[in-house]
Parts: sequence; C-alpha cells; structure tokens
Amino acid sequence: MRFYHKILLTILAFVPLSVSAEVLHYSSCTLKDGKTLADAQGWVEDWRPIAKSAGQDYKIRLLTGHAAPADGMLPNFAIEGRSSTLSSYAAAWEWWYSDAKAAKSNMQLQSVADCGTNSIYVTTE
Repeated sequence: MRFYHKILLTILAFVPLSVSAEVLHYSSCTLKDGKTLADAQGWVEDWRPIAKSAGQDYKIRLLTGHAAPADGMLPNFAIEGRSSTLSSYAAAWEWWYSDAKAAKSNMQLQSVADCGTNSIYVTTE
C-alpha cells in the first residue's frame, strides 16, 4: 500500500496544477446628452478588432439595468472587462494607456459616455 502512495505522490508532483483566477473589471458609465446605447455598442464593436490585432487577452461587453433601481437604468450602464489572468489584465491596461490606436478608442468612448467608479474582482473557482 505504501508503494502505491509513493507512486501517486510522485505522479502528482509532476502534474501541472492550474488555478483559475479570471479578472473582471467593471466601470460605471453614463451616456452623454444625445448619445444612445447604440453609440456605446458601436465603440465596443470598434474596440474589439483593435484589441485583437494587438494580441490582448481582454474582452469587453456592456451591461444595462434590467430590474434595477432607477440609478441603475439607462442612461447608466456598465462596461465589463475580463481577462484570464492578472498578468494579462495588467498588460491590457498598459496597452490601453500607451498604444496610439487604443488612445483613439479611448477618445471615442469619452465622446459617448462619462465613466468612473471602477471595481476589480478576481474569481475564486
């Protein structure tokens, strides 16, 4: 029996164990006067190929209130960003603030909405 325990422990020592720690980032935003959620979604659709061509492991989507208090409904919305690791999350934010195409995208977002309050979460599963 001890022999099998030793074999099992030896195998486990060489099996890579991965820990899932997806990073989720939420920004609260309010549409600017005359702008619609379609304008915000247009920014998302423009942003995605820029991030993909830069090789960023970062995805975004818009969240709108469905059954929420009045301050959680349009013209308010949230941007959810997600990345598979803390390292890829950090790399994506460095890219967002240093790349010329990303800066242009940031200006496009700022023309559509005012975004503020940010929250960052890491999954535990």
